[in-house]
Amino acid sequence: MKVFLLDTKLHDRRKFYCEEDSLTEYLQKQASQDMKKRLAACFVLISGKDNFIKGYYTLTSESFNRDEIPEDYRKKIPINYNVPVTLLGRLARDITMKGKRAGEFLLIDALRRSYEISKKEIGSMAVVVDPINENAISFYSKYGFILLPDSGRMFLTMKAISKLFENISDIR
Repeated sequence: MKVFLLDTKLHDRRKFYCEEDSLTEYLQKQASQDMKKRLAACFVLISGKDNFIKGYYTLTSESFNRDEIPEDYRKKIPINYNVPVTLLGRLARDITMKGKRAGEFLLIDALRRSYEISKKEIGSMAVVVDPINENAISFYSKYGFILLPDSGRMFLTMKAISKLFENISDIR
């Protein structure tokens, strides 16, 4: 399995089906438009030669007001400063991948990609997610994401992400 930037000429979106209808519809109807408008980058998990999409995620730059993050994390951030973050806007796997850890594979790829970009190209303090239900909260919590009670969002700092990968010598 490999992750690629969505290419609508190569990757077949029509057969993708996720239990969450909004995630299925986004990939099939909206993802390519968002990419053309530079609103999001969509990465797809491909398995085999048929270019069938087994899962996907989106990344976008965003910023938080300093006061939106927990006090422990804002100590060194100047007052009235917007904190750059990477939004993992959507993450979904095809129903045929249920129980095969495709969601975990996609999350790890998204964290790796976000971390690497934050080191070299675009400042980002954390990866942020908007969990759509309790299952999503539970999933992200397993990887260290912290719930922001006021907004319902969750975040994981780049420092925490670097610790996840500290034993890996070649982060993409």
